[in-house]
Amino acid sequence: MELSLDILRNDTFSYVNLQRMAGNTTYVPQTLGMMQLFTPQPILGEIVHLYEEDNVIRLVPTSERGTPDVRQLRDVGRLRALKTTRLAQVDSVRAAELLGIANVSLGETIRVRNAVNLLTKRTMKMKNNLEFTKELHRFGALQGKLLDADGATVIADFFDIFGLAQPALIDFDFPNVPEEQLLQLFQDTFVRPITIALQDGGRATPGMYIACLCGDGWWAKLMSHPGFRRIYELVLTANAEAAARNQLTKPNMWMTVDFAGIRWINYQGTRNNAIAVPFNECRFFPVGAQDVFNVYWGSGETLLDADQEGRPEYLYIQPDPRTQMPEYVDAFLRSYPLYACTFPKALMRARVKP
Repeated sequence: MELSLDILRNDTFSYVNLQRMAGNTTYVPQTLGMMQLFTPQPILGEIVHLYEEDNVIRLVPTSERGTPDVRQLRDVGRLRALKTTRLAQVDSVRAAELLGIANVSLGETIRVRNAVNLLTKRTMKMKNNLEFTKELHRFGALQGKLLDADGATVIADFFDIFGLAQPALIDFDFPNVPEEQLLQLFQDTFVRPITIALQDGGRATPGMYIACLCGDGWWAKLMSHPGFRRIYELVLTANAEAAARNQLTKPNMWMTVDFAGIRWINYQGTRNNAIAVPFNECRFFPVGAQDVFNVYWGSGETLLDADQEGRPEYLYIQPDPRTQMPEYVDAFLRSYPLYACTFPKALMRARVKP
């Protein structure tokens, strides 16, 4: 039986089509990815240059006609260089698995179909791993500190990069907050400071809002507080459709509700806490604000990619280079992202008071 891997030189497995395969492979849905918080910013190369200005708006004093005009003061700017990350995986398809591809007695259509099915299956596993890792990076950026897969190595500390101290955890004393004061206290403690910071930094937009990822303990305190229940029972009475949709009389796990100008999300993390909000804590961040969260896609590292702007993923197929004794085909999936918070002043965190 004659065997050949020339089928992998079919146009189906060309560079362009492989990129399409990588983009279309089914992946694991992730909460933060589905929220589309991060604005894609393809770049050339691996270095991101961020230019920050104070962007101060000043009042213009009145003056007499004929007197000198008030000279515009230039904003102070700072240039920072950050490096994109490298997320690279490889999976090998061994000889025994290639019989339905390398067997030239099979028709070309069958061989191409078998090759696509096999490589898609292998790519899907790597794609799921990649999406899981991207969610870890998104989660880190929302907290202002990007951590590697070990949960300890700091890839980028955006508070440090922008010369800020990370805000301390705010202790929130649920039992001692009167029900009529809960809404106002949430707004005064979290919504107003974040909104003012965004306005002062020139990031505020008309459609933005504040979101909060909640650990299970914080979520339980919120859902059981009389101030929350009182207002939402009024809403539910007037809106049976909302009651059916949100099921607030019997709250579900990992639910989302809007209250006090904040979208509360009971974040579904991992059981091993690789990606999770601590049980009694929560994280606040803006959604829809201008230039707060970006993802920079670095260029690939092969000669085919060197002069091209970065893409979300790169998929390569490399048969065993040995012509006499080929044994495998390697599938490489790579990505070069930097999930960044470029305005960490808008981040806050809190915990249930011990």
